[in-house]
Amino acid sequence: MVNNKGKQYHYFLRSTLLVLLMSFSAIAWAKDKKKISYKADKLEGAQRGEESYKQLIDHVVFVHQDITIQADTAQYYDQKGILEAYGHVKIIDDNGSIITAERLIYDTNKKIAQLRDQIVYQADTLTCYTDYLDYEVDTSKGYFFHGGILIEGENIISSLAGCYDDADKTVALYHQVELISQDYNLQCDTLRYNTCTNIARFEGPTKIVTQDGATLTTAEGGEYDTSNKYGTFKHSKVETSSYVLRGNLLSANQNIEYYTATGQVQFVAKQHDITITGDYSEYWKSINRAQLYGNPLMKRVISGDTLYITADTLTAFEDNLPDDRMDAVILAYNNVKIYKSDLQGKADSMAYHSLDSTIYFYKKPIFWCYDNQITAELIRLLLDEHALDKMYMDQNAFIAAADTLGNFNQLKGRAMVAHFKDHKISAIDIAGNGESLYFPIDNHQKLFGMNYIRCSHMHIDIDQEEIARISFLVEPIGLFYPPYLINENKKELFNFTWRIAERPTLEEMLERSSGK
Repeated sequence: MVNNKGKQYHYFLRSTLLVLLMSFSAIAWAKDKKKISYKADKLEGAQRGEESYKQLIDHVVFVHQDITIQADTAQYYDQKGILEAYGHVKIIDDNGSIITAERLIYDTNKKIAQLRDQIVYQADTLTCYTDYLDYEVDTSKGYFFHGGILIEGENIISSLAGCYDDADKTVALYHQVELISQDYNLQCDTLRYNTCTNIARFEGPTKIVTQDGATLTTAEGGEYDTSNKYGTFKHSKVETSSYVLRGNLLSANQNIEYYTATGQVQFVAKQHDITITGDYSEYWKSINRAQLYGNPLMKRVISGDTLYITADTLTAFEDNLPDDRMDAVILAYNNVKIYKSDLQGKADSMAYHSLDSTIYFYKKPIFWCYDNQITAELIRLLLDEHALDKMYMDQNAFIAAADTLGNFNQLKGRAMVAHFKDHKISAIDIAGNGESLYFPIDNHQKLFGMNYIRCSHMHIDIDQEEIARISFLVEPIGLFYPPYLINENKKELFNFTWRIAERPTLEEMLERSSGK
């Protein structure tokens, strides 16, 4: 039988052990069979209905396998393996990821953490800000939704939803994605980015605006290497204040400001109303030079009519002159052909200069203007307010036209100038070594004869596409042959060749317009 003194001692001992146990629970680790450890300044048992849980108060630390969770307070439902944490919540993953938030629900069975409010997710070089984030501990994947902002280096990215996979270092962003960087701003529907390779892939409609005002748009997306500043984009368009470039596939190397376009390429020079199409193009931004290959076709509207030019290669660039004037230049190389409803031609090469509105054709070009065939060593076309004004024919100039009887009226000289009015030749001036061979016909289509005249300088007026009057300016020498004295061997001037079979057609030009 225990006396009162013994009872008092027993009560004191039991009370002391209980206090020590409670103190130990508050400052030391508690463990369960799921390899879970937790501690807090204060640890209490609590009850919610029939469900019991542990209440952790102040300086909460919860450890489950590879992660550590810190918070101001927490409730741990050990039977369900659910932790609810509040205030200054922090997850530290052994892989180096750190996540802070205001609220958290962590399922130790599924190893999924649901974080809410003022979330900051840091992993490698990536920082994510959002109010809704789910984190998979086993896969090291973080999913945010209802909007988020990511910062990677100097890039700021926002989207409605996204995921970061720490295992393969990839970011996937969805819906209303916008990226802001020092060099460009980007908008797209889906963006996938690898923080190791620094390669970004865009899906869906994409728009990129560079700092200098160039805008790239694509309906199908593309790929961009942010380290090397090299990208490729599908079915895209690049537009600046002065030009537009389209293609099935565009590539851009911003380090050297070099761009290419492949498949159904279109280049538009806005200020000069010039459109060039082809299969492949290159563009050097630093020198503002574009070059097109593979069925290139240039189009320019002139007084309501369209001028078409084709060649093996077309080049367009802007030349800054010493007096601060700008000359837009277009060059065409090899097998140049030109078509306009009232003018067609061929040449070895061509150069167009906007400054003097002149098109130069080199190496024995040939032109047809209605019934007239025109040849020379060099031909220059002068445009006046987008209309044909003059044609200069330098060295061995020759004009010929077939009449209704099968004869060829011919003009020849060292140099000629053809004047245009209403898109037709209205007059011709011949300077040096002029020769004329003309077959007059009466109103009944009967040949009068053949008239040959040699004169160093001539002026010919043209009316209704026929010679109306010839003025011989320096001591002409002429011979007239009646029909019965016309010798077939003398019906052609020296070096005359009728080449109507080579005349380009509109169908021939438009075959190139579809691209490949």
